[in-house]
Amino acid sequence: MKELLIRLSDKVIENAEQLAMLITRQQNERYPLMKRLEEELYPARVELVKLYANALKLEETERVEQLRQWGLESGTHFAKEESISLDMMLREVPEYRAYIGTVLKHEGINSHISAEDMYDLTTALDTIVNEVVYYFSLPFVHHEKEMLKISQAAIAELSVPIASINDTTAILPLIGVMDFNRGSVLQEKVLKEAVRLNLEYLIVDLSGLQTTDTYVSQQLFILFESLSLVGTTPVVSGITPEIAQTLVGLGLNFGAIKSFATLKQAIRYVA
Repeated sequence: MKELLIRLSDKVIENAEQLAMLITRQQNERYPLMKRLEEELYPARVELVKLYANALKLEETERVEQLRQWGLESGTHFAKEESISLDMMLREVPEYRAYIGTVLKHEGINSHISAEDMYDLTTALDTIVNEVVYYFSLPFVHHEKEMLKISQAAIAELSVPIASINDTTAILPLIGVMDFNRGSVLQEKVLKEAVRLNLEYLIVDLSGLQTTDTYVSQQLFILFESLSLVGTTPVVSGITPEIAQTLVGLGLNFGAIKSFATLKQAIRYVA
């Protein structure tokens, strides 16, 4: 069986450039944007065909390590290419499986191997393909997670807008949902801006806040105490009955903080 695997591997390698060209043409038809990257993708496809072929004759430990190394390196490289998605790359997988499988089938028939041996060959190819897909996909997943974190941070940054009324007073309207990322940015940015602007008052308007759970209430309590420590007096407007009930239930004492039903009343107070 070992000799057969070596012979089959060599046969696939002999046809590597032809197989890579067939896959390149099909992908260019499916995704015209890929055509401009043909000079880069074609050699990578030739390399991948050879990788599949060599993997057929390797022991499991060595095979997995080679596929892991190739997958992580290539996946990391192509994950950064903005015009290529993981979905586009994975659409190639059936082509490799089909073309290499065809070569294995013809060589197996010519070599008069048994149905059992042919099944083992097909299973080995499927295992190799699955391992390539797994290790190649990991960098894409990691890259997407990093991009998501960056996007969330940017959104959170924009969701903490501080608008100055005059030299000593500003308004912080909290709108939408308060989650962990936004809460972290809230604490950091608001304190920095309060110090930078040398604010005497910061009106925190809660009328547009959708969430009123214990997490939100705790974040507000921490924010108000921190503002007081840096010399800025927090003034609250738009406290809803739901938020008030949550605060009472948590035992948080907002008694020392001036609060108003409307933003207009709060502005009148600090004017």
